[in-house]
Amino acid sequence: MSLFTWLPLSLGLSTDAFAASLARGGRARRVDLQAALGSGAIFGGMEGVMCLTGWLAGASFAQFITAADHWIALILLTVIGVRMIREGLSGDDDDDAPRAEQGLAMTLVTAMGTSIDSAAVGIALSLAGGPASVALLVGLVSFMASTAGFLVGPKVGEKLGHRAEIGGGVILILIGVSIFVSHMTGG
Repeated sequence: MSLFTWLPLSLGLSTDAFAASLARGGRARRVDLQAALGSGAIFGGMEGVMCLTGWLAGASFAQFITAADHWIALILLTVIGVRMIREGLSGDDDDDAPRAEQGLAMTLVTAMGTSIDSAAVGIALSLAGGPASVALLVGLVSFMASTAGFLVGPKVGEKLGHRAEIGGGVILILIGVSIFVSHMTGG
């Protein structure tokens, strides 16, 4: 298999991270390159690490991970999505310092939720004899997609206000449901 196989795979895995970063960026009041790069590093790093972890786990944990990954993603992303919807509906922006601290924790948890599929793909790669280096490509593509999503987010958020936060929460829930349905239907 070649780059022409691995690149579309990496792009596919990065779409959840892009959507989540778009939602996270929509909460920002302005375009912030440093925050976008940080978010991209978290999402890209998590995607790459999860893919590599899956690859290393290989066949020994394949049955456990594929049996539970869709549940983990659904629960994590739904909890975060509901929280974002509640914050968007409350319209409360006065608590910036605690929100910044929550931002890192929520970004990490969101990145973990959106990268569960990368672990499953890593397992499949390992079982199929694919190279571990694909995890680097997955991480790099997810970094770029997440950074771009975060940079576009404030423009979307500026136009939509609190509806962007509500929409971001809905997007995260839909990502979780999509992962769950995909695994349950074998798609």
